[in-house]
Amino acid sequence: MRRPFQCEFCNDVRGGVAIVFGLVLPALIGFAGLAVDGAYWMMERNKLQSATDSAALSAAQTIQLNGTDQSIATEAKKLLLKTYNQNLAGVRFTVQHPPATGPMAGNAAAVAVLAERDQPVFFLGLFGMTNTFVATRSVAHVDSMSEACLLALSKTADKAIEVTGSSIINLKCGMASNSNSNLAVYLSGSSNTAVSGVSAAGDIYQSTNAQLTTSDGPPKSNASEITDPYGPEGRNLVAPKANGACTERNLKVQSDTTLSPGRYCGGIDFTGGTATFEPGVYLIDGGDFNANGNAALVGDGVTFIFTAVNNNVGVLNINGSQTVSLHAPKSGTNWDGILFFKGAGDGTLRCNGMACQSTINGGANLDLGGSVYMPSDQLSMSGGASSSISCLQIVADKITITGNSAITGTCQETDGTEKLTRSTVELVE
Repeated sequence: MRRPFQCEFCNDVRGGVAIVFGLVLPALIGFAGLAVDGAYWMMERNKLQSATDSAALSAAQTIQLNGTDQSIATEAKKLLLKTYNQNLAGVRFTVQHPPATGPMAGNAAAVAVLAERDQPVFFLGLFGMTNTFVATRSVAHVDSMSEACLLALSKTADKAIEVTGSSIINLKCGMASNSNSNLAVYLSGSSNTAVSGVSAAGDIYQSTNAQLTTSDGPPKSNASEITDPYGPEGRNLVAPKANGACTERNLKVQSDTTLSPGRYCGGIDFTGGTATFEPGVYLIDGGDFNANGNAALVGDGVTFIFTAVNNNVGVLNINGSQTVSLHAPKSGTNWDGILFFKGAGDGTLRCNGMACQSTINGGANLDLGGSVYMPSDQLSMSGGASSSISCLQIVADKITITGNSAITGTCQETDGTEKLTRSTVELVE
């Protein structure tokens, strides 16, 4: 027979349970209060963290613009004010440029924003807690690449930038590849390359015997692409229409000659003498620009633009050891900073039905000032190792360096060129 249910706990009249319950109840209330107050504090801390993250990123953008410490701190405060209104009630913050502690301590490209905010006490006030605060720390860093003077625009090509053989390359600037290939930058042979920096959207290959020295930090693989400075997302330069009568047809220069701006149909072939170019724009229409042998070329404020005939366009060939001193205009024209220009980097331009192959092989007297912009070309460079090229940019589909070369400096704003650089701002703490 089943016995009826009996509740011994309910019938206990000794008071032991009541005593235990009375002892445990304050602890239960305390834990409940901690949970409620703690949840609120965590929510407020997340809000403060978001605010300091935004403040650090904005302050780092000011670093990128070469701002002063005062402007960096002002920018950080501006972002905190957006979250906590004009009085920043209960908020105390410090801006450190550079950060005083942590992995970025002493790094002038980084900024730290430290903040505290007083918090109310609700349930835990019953236990004597009267005040508390939440604290956050955010560190942002400007990751920038040294200004480049060589930029390969191809997004897929292997060896978009290639340094090969026994080349000795000394560039007081950087080189960058927008290719996502595992061989986006390819250093091989017994080449010895000294540059300010190397950047690639893909990877960088360096053979066992190839030497690489970078002055502004280690090479950067899987980096952001560099925007084409003269293409649609940049200055958006477009080759003019080659209208009007030809100034010359299939011109061959073999002795001292002075040339004027105009339309040179079929290209120009320089084999001797000194060609002196008057300032202005020269349209190389449907032909090549060839400088060979003992020819010397001299001109300031000049721009050479390759224009196409039925989508066929000429190439640039500079081969020789005589003086080649050509400098782009620096101010006052639409072509400031542009020395050689060829449009359409979409592959539509062809050279005799094939991919365009341009060459710059100069000697000690090679002095080119400005940008060589040929987005559809595979450009080979060699020579000029003992020259004094203070401002030269090469922007091409692919760039190959096969001989000793030197560029002694980067282009300045007064040179009229666009900067070939990339920088990103990121949170690192």
